[in-house]
Amino acid sequence: MTVLQVRVSEPRPGRTQYSYELKSGDGSVLGPLEQEHTVDVSQDLVKDLCMEIDEALKNADATAGTQLRESLARLGSLLYDALFPRTGQPELMRRLRESSGPLLVQSNEALVPWELLHDEGDFLGLRHDLGRRAKVDRPVVSGRGIDQVRRALVVGDTLGDLASAREETERISAWLGENGVACTVLTGREATLSRVVGELAREQQPYDLFHYSGHVSGVPDAAGLMVHDRKLIGMDALQPLARRGAPPVVFINGCASADPTLGSAPRAQAEAAQTMNACMAFMVVGAKTVVGTRTAVGDSGALRFAEAFYGQLRDHMEAGTAVRRARALLAEQAEGAWASFVLYGDPGVRITTSAERETEPEPERVRRDGRRKAGPERPGYSTEATGLLRRTSRFGSVRGIVTSVDLLTALLETEKVRERAAARIGAKRLQLLTEVLRQLQSHTPGAGDTGSFHTGSYDMSSMNGTSGTNGTSGTHGTKVSGGPKPEGGGGIVLSDTVERVLEGAEAAVVRAGRSAVGVDDISTAFLETGGGSCAELLQLFGIRPDRLLSPAVERRGPQSGDDVFDLAGLSPAAATAVRCARLLAAVKGEKISTYLLLQAFAMTGSEVLQEALAEQGEEETDAYHTLAPLGGARPRDFSRRTLARLEQTLAEADGPVGEEALLIALLTEEDASARRLLQKLGVEPELLIQALRNPLG
Repeated sequence: MTVLQVRVSEPRPGRTQYSYELKSGDGSVLGPLEQEHTVDVSQDLVKDLCMEIDEALKNADATAGTQLRESLARLGSLLYDALFPRTGQPELMRRLRESSGPLLVQSNEALVPWELLHDEGDFLGLRHDLGRRAKVDRPVVSGRGIDQVRRALVVGDTLGDLASAREETERISAWLGENGVACTVLTGREATLSRVVGELAREQQPYDLFHYSGHVSGVPDAAGLMVHDRKLIGMDALQPLARRGAPPVVFINGCASADPTLGSAPRAQAEAAQTMNACMAFMVVGAKTVVGTRTAVGDSGALRFAEAFYGQLRDHMEAGTAVRRARALLAEQAEGAWASFVLYGDPGVRITTSAERETEPEPERVRRDGRRKAGPERPGYSTEATGLLRRTSRFGSVRGIVTSVDLLTALLETEKVRERAAARIGAKRLQLLTEVLRQLQSHTPGAGDTGSFHTGSYDMSSMNGTSGTNGTSGTHGTKVSGGPKPEGGGGIVLSDTVERVLEGAEAAVVRAGRSAVGVDDISTAFLETGGGSCAELLQLFGIRPDRLLSPAVERRGPQSGDDVFDLAGLSPAAATAVRCARLLAAVKGEKISTYLLLQAFAMTGSEVLQEALAEQGEEETDAYHTLAPLGGARPRDFSRRTLARLEQTLAEADGPVGEEALLIALLTEEDASARRLLQKLGVEPELLIQALRNPLG
């Protein structure tokens, strides 16, 4: 995960400075970056742009579609350049653009819609699984974790004046019920302050999810959710939740109402701050993930976003991925609501609403006081599996945390898994994937790097083929003091994905009545978790995770060939459109739909589609250009350097510029980002340029 820390200061009246620190949460992408980048920013310009963005969102209707998105892209691009000026810290901008995976913005600044900043490629909220974190001046409850949403409290239309909110509570509770979630619904007179807080604070069968649809109101320095009799659930009213912890997932679909005497800009800023404060109040008392709105959202859009978000959780998505994909889904449906929702909290939190199998008896654990918990004995690990886990621990020993990237890399270095994967996807493809995984790790352990694993639940140093009862029970992410430690310092914690993999592998072995966990058990459990942060990487490589790791013997025949759709039967133009659709789908994290495929035909300049639409009339011709907003690139779509290279290449050419000439132009400059990408993939740019100039050798 990449963490962007933002601090706003006013060193003297009229001058505003934004200070940034950009760090990688696990060292896998950027490496630790201690330098603080400070830039002078026109706060008046920032306020005006934020006000225009809020006004565009408030005035958008359900049919805003492409026009709203283009307006937000224009404003978001200006705001991005205002906050990250090209004359200020180009290194910071480059690192931010090149970062991948979840992005956590840590700041108390409520004015800027970070999700709608638009860099050279897309909105940050569509490019990244983006979450926000703020600092508070009071104790924060650690809360409780869950692996599944089983019980939900749904509250809406508390004043009896929002028919849409009442409809939302009915539809959301019905949807949750169909997915195995027990719901309590409170509306109107039932939704009193004492009843809602009492339900949230209950200790027997506590709620995993709180969904609110209604008004967000507040006074200076306070904000809250409005319940019956216009009373507020704010920071102080939530104190009874501190003992048990708030529901881990909170969804607040509410519109804020600041002082109507304020001007447009200060009122928009005040409303954004009120909503953020209402969301943060739940995080102070233990909520892990809170989804809120920046501006008022249309009735139908809010309901569709909530259903899309919960649908992604049902499919085992992490919270940040669920929000991003819900945004993308509504954006593709020409719905403006996608741009108003904000995720507060860690975007990497994974929670599912799916009805899963009954909980298996938990393997025996050892408590911190040394006494054993009741339950069957934990299985041991085979010699091969123990070696796998020791390699995994060495990968994470420098960072102090082991991620799914570490585990997948170690699996692919296990002989049986490597041979199986090479036979299925090809040795060269496997080698390239392994090299990319190593790059993401930013650490290649040396021969003497012999760290051991020690977490709240697992002690890898004790896994020698005997029962693993030397671990200690504890909370994920907490370094424990007892037991062996890796060389060089403190304990190593597991990411959520890795911890679920090991727990799943052990549970499967217990169910099967076996005594030891093997490599195949770990591979299968890895697949069942969805692959964590590795899932999208494999998707971009066009590799199904089951083909890479599944121990099962693949059936031969037409269905088991290469997992890439055969384009040999298509014309070159049609094949290009399909490839473009696949790229769009990969970026958006979606399947290739007829919508995306049609858009791809337009984006790749399909003359057949263009001529067929032109025959229908002027309106249909305009439809073609609406379908292909990226088909004809505009100068502002390019970085300045890339645009200059293109213009120079066109000016020097005697005729149309071909692929070879364009590729050579992109790779000529020594510090071009395209060259760096090729080098990361193990390709020498100069040799490629030579091959392009002399295609026949």
